[in-house]
Amino acid sequence: MPFALEGFLIILSRITGLFLVAPIFSSRQMPGRVKALIIVLLAATLSYFVPIKYFVEPSTPGLFLAAMVVEIFIGFTIGFVAYIVLGAIQLAGQLMDMQMGFGIVNVVDPQSGTQIPLMGNFTQAIALLIYLAVDGHHYLLQAIVQSYKIIPVLGVRMDKGLYDLIFEITVYLFVIAVKIAAPIVIAVVTTDIAMGFIARTVPQMNVFIVGLPLKILVGLFMLFVLLPVYIWIFNILFFRFFAYIDQVLILMGI
Repeated sequence: MPFALEGFLIILSRITGLFLVAPIFSSRQMPGRVKALIIVLLAATLSYFVPIKYFVEPSTPGLFLAAMVVEIFIGFTIGFVAYIVLGAIQLAGQLMDMQMGFGIVNVVDPQSGTQIPLMGNFTQAIALLIYLAVDGHHYLLQAIVQSYKIIPVLGVRMDKGLYDLIFEITVYLFVIAVKIAAPIVIAVVTTDIAMGFIARTVPQMNVFIVGLPLKILVGLFMLFVLLPVYIWIFNILFFRFFAYIDQVLILMGI
């Protein structure tokens, strides 16, 4: 397939949308020039091999600009669904932090450049390693390629089914976050209740001095015990959300 500037710009737009939010690709640790070079190289390579279907031929500059904006939106949507997994796992870590006493201990997240609690950063780091281990970044690039078979240029569909699915994914984020954090939160709350009984039984004991280190110890112990289970859960979560990406592409297609 000969190189065409129009096709190159169309693919460049969809890949750019993916790189705005997708895990790893949107990392602030990657220099902007390197990121731009990767986007251009990927777009140039795919423009030779990926056939582009047009629902409406962008015959005018204004229509072509609108097509590029829509392409960025499609790529952003694909990356956003994948990013929700990391958001759920990070939220679970924050719930753990609030109970363990790490809520005021923030570290800089190298992916987004924002301040997040300690356990949130730890769980997100584990999730990123699993994401790379299951070739999640390769899957997203494959989703971009497959999307051109399903969603033609200027042919994206936005209906109630897509909105319902996005709402379902968002609700699922909070449900998964609570389920992931629940064992550690319950263990720490149980420790709080036990310390309350001890305080009533032994008033001379300073519960505040003893309680905080004990809650941290219990939380870290439970995290160490449950770490293999969390790794297994994170692995399943990524494949679940890869299936969500397929559903989103199908609903957005004509």
